[in-house]
Order: sequence, then C-alpha cells, then structure tokens
Amino acid sequence: MNATRRAMRTDLDEGAGAMARGAATNLGGAFLTNVLSFVLLLVTTHVVAVGSVGLLTVATTVITLALVPAVLGLDTGSVRFVARAAALDDERAARGACQSAVGIVAVVSTLLAIALFASSDWIAQLVHKPAAVSLIQVSVLGLPGLAISRVALAASQGFGIMAYAAWFGALKVASNLVFAVMFVAAGLGVHGLAIAATVAAWVVCVASLVVLVRIHPLAARPAPDAWQAGPMLRFSLPQTLSGMLFFTILWTDTLLLARYGTAKEVGIYAVAGRLLVPAIVVSTAIGQMFAPRIAAADARGAHDNLARMLKRVTYWNTAVSLPLFAMLAVVAAPLLRLFGPRYTAGATALVILAVGQLLNTAAGPLGQVINMSGRPYVNLANNTLVAALNVVGCMVLIPRFGITGAACSTSGALTLVNAIKLVEVRFFFDMSPFRADSIRAFAAAALAAAVTVPVLLLPHWPPGPAEALVACAVLLLAYSQFALWFALRGEERETVQHGWSMMRAKVWGRA
Repeated sequence: MNATRRAMRTDLDEGAGAMARGAATNLGGAFLTNVLSFVLLLVTTHVVAVGSVGLLTVATTVITLALVPAVLGLDTGSVRFVARAAALDDERAARGACQSAVGIVAVVSTLLAIALFASSDWIAQLVHKPAAVSLIQVSVLGLPGLAISRVALAASQGFGIMAYAAWFGALKVASNLVFAVMFVAAGLGVHGLAIAATVAAWVVCVASLVVLVRIHPLAARPAPDAWQAGPMLRFSLPQTLSGMLFFTILWTDTLLLARYGTAKEVGIYAVAGRLLVPAIVVSTAIGQMFAPRIAAADARGAHDNLARMLKRVTYWNTAVSLPLFAMLAVVAAPLLRLFGPRYTAGATALVILAVGQLLNTAAGPLGQVINMSGRPYVNLANNTLVAALNVVGCMVLIPRFGITGAACSTSGALTLVNAIKLVEVRFFFDMSPFRADSIRAFAAAALAAAVTVPVLLLPHWPPGPAEALVACAVLLLAYSQFALWFALRGEERETVQHGWSMMRAKVWGRA
C-alpha cells in the first residue's frame, strides 16, 4: 500500500455490488433520518398551532433558499473535484479541493447570515408575515453551520465514502429533536423549535469536519499550492444560479402561498410536502452514491460504464421509490389525519405532488450526469426556463385554487424540466436512462395500490393511526411480493438475495 492509499480512503468501484452497498448505506441513513423527522414533525404539529407551523415554515424556507448562495455550488464542486483527484490517486489535489471548498463557504455563509439577520424585517414584510421576523433571525444563525457541514460531507462523498454522510442527517434531526423537546418544555414554544434547529446545525458542522479528517487524515494540513479556488468556482458558480432557480421551482409554491394565502394554508401545505420527503430521499440517497462515480468515469473517459450505471441507478430509483409514492397517493388523507383533522385539507395537493415527484424520480439522475460531466450551464438554462414558468403558474393558480393550485404548478414544472433533461442526455451522450424492468416495477405498484384500496373502504375505522398504518403496511407488503415475483431480474435479484443472505448471517448467525 503506497502513501497515497494510506493518506486517503476511497470507494469508487463501478460494480453493481459496490454501488448497491453505497446506495443501501445512504438509504439506511435516509430511512432513520426520516423516521426521526416524522417524530419531530408530530411533536411540532402537536405543541404549536397551525398558524405557528406556517410562520416557522416561512423561516425555514428562507434558510433553505439562502443555503444555495451560501454554498455557492461547492457541494457539487467538491464531489466532482475530489472524485476526479481520487480516481487518479492524486492525494494533494483531493486535499486542496476539500480545503478550498470549506474555506470559501465558511466566509461566504457567515457574511450572508449577517445580511439576512439585518434584513429579516423586510423579508417578513415581503411575504406579509411580520410575526415571522424573530423566527427568521434565530434560524439564520445556523446558516454557516449548515453550509460548512454540507460541503464537508459532500467532500467525503467525493472519496466514495458514503457511510458518514449517510448517517449525519439522522444526527442532525436527532439533535434537533432533543433540543426541541428541551426548549419547548422550557416554555419557549415555536421559538424553541427554531433555536433547536440552529443548535443542531452547529453540532453537525463540528462533527462533519471531524469526519472529513478521518477519511483523509491530511485534510487539515494546508496545501496552498493545491488549492483550486478558481477552477472550482468556475464550475460551481453556475451551480449556484442553477440551484437557486431549482429551489425557486421547489419553493415558489410555499412563498407565494404565504403571500396570497393564510398562515394556516402554508402550515397544511408544508406538512403535505413534508410527507413527500421519504420518497424523494430515495433518489437523493442513490444519487449521492452515483455522483462521484460519474465524475470518476468522466475523468477516465469510461462512457460505456457511465451509460450502464445510469440505467442501473434509474431503475433502482424507480423500483425503490414507487411504493412510497403509491402510498402517498392512495393513503393521502389518513396520513395527513395523523397530524390532526385540519391537515386533511391538503390531501388533493399531496396526491398531485406525489405524481410530480414520481415522474421526477423516474426520469433518473439526468441532471447529475449533465453536471458531473462538466456542463453546468446546461442545467442553468433548464432551471431558468422552468423557474420562470413555475412563478407564473403559481401566481395564476394559487389565488384561484389555493394549495391545490400550488401543487399543480410545482408538479408541472418538475415534469417539464425532466423532459428537457431527457432530450439533452440523449443529444450529448447518446444515452437513455430507461430499462424495460421499469414497466414491471410500475405494474407491481399498480397492483399493490389495487390491493390497498379495499382496506381504505372498510367502515368504522377507530380514531388514531390504525387506518394509515394498516393501509401503508398492506401496500408495502403487496408491492414487495409483486416485485419479487416479476419486477426484479438479473443483477438486482442477485444483489437482493446476496444482501438478504448477509443480513441473515449477521442477525441469525447462518448463511
């Protein structure tokens, strides 16, 4: 083992087994994160009023949008530059990329947090929610911690190491939950929830820097001759604009709903949108595994391998997320009822959002392929067009149809941007993300939904979570069985069987 290998750990294998291992690690972390997030959401909706949930949503939306310019696209840039250096065994270049990204983001995010704190009153007035001023001020204090941890964890993924970043979402939410309970019990109400999120952001920030040093023990040793600020910014700055526009697509509905609607409507819509997260993180988790491999394959010129990985990852996205989206569409009202009867008003919006996000997931990680191959301006053009259309759509539909109009506009925008990316990937790379297996996965989901509908039609469900829990369990179990019968083929079936055998060996002590 040479000095380079001792200095940094990497895992950029392009085989199905290695990719499945990385994806499974990310999915495991995402699953735990979402279980904890669900608990946190239940705590939030049961300890503060719906209107306060809406005000807190305004503050968190501001932070989510601010995170894009705070990071400057260097989360994506660090994955690409670290992965390319690691693929070529260039330890010093990988170290320089890590240091450049973390250093720039630390400075920029701090300055932006100061600016947002000073302009919090103007922001609250802009969305006609002056009561949100203090919540925005508390929330922006955590912005630098969120930005630094995001880039540090992205750099760790650039080495192909998924384990640490996969579990950090759970660490953040667990910290948030603990502090939230403490501060709410102390009588701080909704402000206690905002303070808890800020403290959790800094806990994760410190831990992420420790992890980066564990992956690359020399990461903290200055390497000024290897700093790549210029090239990284040239690649990453278009990502900033593209990311801001993409988040405009995602958050325009919430912000314009805050402007044209009531705080209660924002709260209901926020809870409906939050239920989408477990399904969305499937593609996010698998994409995080795929991103450094795109950059590594591009650095080596292995485009045939890239095409094969794209089809594999797209099928995994579809097959794993389909039952979750089907659950949201079929069991929408019972799931929303868990948070209180007033939240069922968002059922139609939830179904529409689920369909839009399903199409977004089924299209595969096309944007990642475009970005990681060095074409950030293409995504920028895509998102510029779609963001403009989404703003217009929300301004037309929200005043007339409320939260349902917001959902229609966002789902339509997501569908359009993925149709454009599909054409572009075919043009630039002569690749298609689809395999015939995806049709069988959709058939399995349709059959599982058909099995679940009669459960929901049973009369006299008792008050509480029974209806939602039983219906979701039936759908997930039915989909799993149908998928095993006819949706899983080839390497996917072998990978599942191998994983099941390993789990049995660890849990029950047998092969």
